[in-house]
Amino acid sequence: MLNPIQPIGPLVSQPVPLPVGEKRVVFHNLSWQDYKAIQQAVKESRNAHLTYDRGVLEITMPLEIHEFAAELIGLFIRILVTELGLKIKSMRSTTLEREDLDRSPEPDNAYYIQNQPQVAGKIVDLKS
Repeated sequence: MLNPIQPIGPLVSQPVPLPVGEKRVVFHNLSWQDYKAIQQAVKESRNAHLTYDRGVLEITMPLEIHEFAAELIGLFIRILVTELGLKIKSMRSTTLEREDLDRSPEPDNAYYIQNQPQVAGKIVDLKS
């Protein structure tokens, strides 16, 4: 008879390597025009996330675990919104450029929930 507390064998036959941190590069003292030029240059490599904030540009290459967590959080938000009987507009990873604020974040996922009625069926214009 097997002891239910004693493991039968290892679940993984070899050690699982720990993920190395995401690759990040940060540039300081860049103008909006510099940011836009870099954004155009890395357009081909869209697995890179760019975040520009008043002269500081951070380029991130997310790991698989980051993408998994982002997807899981998005699923949780959709389930919660459905259970609460609310509506949602997903912007996914839309670049939220605001040259007038000298900022341009690029989230993993962005949502309108409380203000969904104001943006339903519309293209969101952050300038207005």
